Amino acid sequence: MLKNNLFILIKLILSCLILFLIANVVSELLASSIIYFKQGFFPFSWSDVFASFFKSGYVGGLILGVGIWIKIWLKERKDRKTSS
Repeated sequence: MLKNNLFILIKLILSCLILFLIANVVSELLASSIIYFKQGFFPFSWSDVFASFFKSGYVGGLILGVGIWIKIWLKERKDRKTSS
């Protein structure tokens, strides 16, 4: 049971980290496209994407993954109590 919960936790954290990284890429692309239409140059840089992600994005992914895992754990616990 513990090994299964640990696997679910790691899977949730990784998927939430990827979700935040994708959201960061989309926001950088959106901002770069706005600048392109206003100023005429496209300042997109992968280093900016990863710098922004490593400054704050990973924290959101970790918190979201752990929060979803806790919610799943509490729901399973509640279901076990009501079934017995």
